[in-house]
Amino acid sequence: MIQQSFEQIVASLAAKTPTPGGGAAAALAGSMGAALFLMVVRYSRGKKANVAREGDLQVAETKLDAQVKALLPMAEADCKSFDGVSAALALPKETDAHKTARNAALQQATKGAMVVPEQTLAMVAAVCATVQPVVGCIGKTIASDLAAGSALLLAAAEGAFLNVKINAQGLDDKAFAAAAMQRTTAVLQQVRDFHKATTATVDALLA
Repeated sequence: MIQQSFEQIVASLAAKTPTPGGGAAAALAGSMGAALFLMVVRYSRGKKANVAREGDLQVAETKLDAQVKALLPMAEADCKSFDGVSAALALPKETDAHKTARNAALQQATKGAMVVPEQTLAMVAAVCATVQPVVGCIGKTIASDLAAGSALLLAAAEGAFLNVKINAQGLDDKAFAAAAMQRTTAVLQQVRDFHKATTATVDALLA
């Protein structure tokens, strides 16, 4: 998917097909947000004002480079994770035996479809944690890029969370669903808190 042109990606998101959908879009947003963070960290290195923080910035750059690369395949992974759900929905349901087998397959596939968006959400939170220590090193001239990256990562986190939530609501295993929601709600709040703090920092820089 990521080998397609941006025009093709947008067209595939707009198409009347099960995938790519919101989960893939969230992963793409996360990739772009992380890439913007990587850019602002690179621009912040070598500045006189950041001499004492050069080591921290180098660490952040190395981590972000790896995180961008890790996020890139997640859109395709999200599409593939939904294939099992589509296959289960296509199973016959004419008899009670069919319905039982179909529901069992659908339940298993739905649990599988929750894995990738939860991973995406965790990866987004990890990107935020990487940048948080060096936010104060970002200068006024690239503050808008920092804010844009944060907004994209928040959108990615919200989108990934909603994909976990909608699948969790379709599970018969309520304990599994509740545990997933508890985990992802906590991670989402971390991203929201980071975005709020980063927005306040940028607003102060641009005041």
